[in-house]
Amino acid sequence: MKTILKGIISTIAVFAIPLAIPLSARADSIQAYCQYFPNGASLAKVSMPCVFSIRQGFIDIIWEDGVRDSFQPKRDRPYVYTDDRGGIVYQQRGEEQADGTSARIFKMENGSIYIWGS
Repeated sequence: MKTILKGIISTIAVFAIPLAIPLSARADSIQAYCQYFPNGASLAKVSMPCVFSIRQGFIDIIWEDGVRDSFQPKRDRPYVYTDDRGGIVYQQRGEEQADGTSARIFKMENGSIYIWGS
C-alpha cells in the first residue's frame, strides 16, 4: 500500500512541477501600454504596447519595438532607481482617471515613461 501511495504522489509531483513554472514566471510580468513624454511635452513622443516586469525590485520595460529600459533599485530609498547609464529614476503614481485607472510613472532626467495597466 505504501509503495502505491508513493507512486501516486511521485506521479502528481512530476506533472505539477511543469504547471507551476509558467505561473510563477508570468506573475511578475504583464502586458501594458507605455508612453514616453520628453520633459515639458504635453503629447507623448512614443506610445505603444509593452511588457512591464518587476523581479526582486528590478524593473524592466520592454517596448513593442524591442527597446528595453531597465531600472535598478536604490538601497534604502523606496521608489528610487538608477537606469543603465547611472541616472536617477523616480517612480510615482499618476492621477486617477475617471475609469479608476492610473499610470505608473518613471521620471528620468530627460522625460517620463507612463505605464498603463501595471
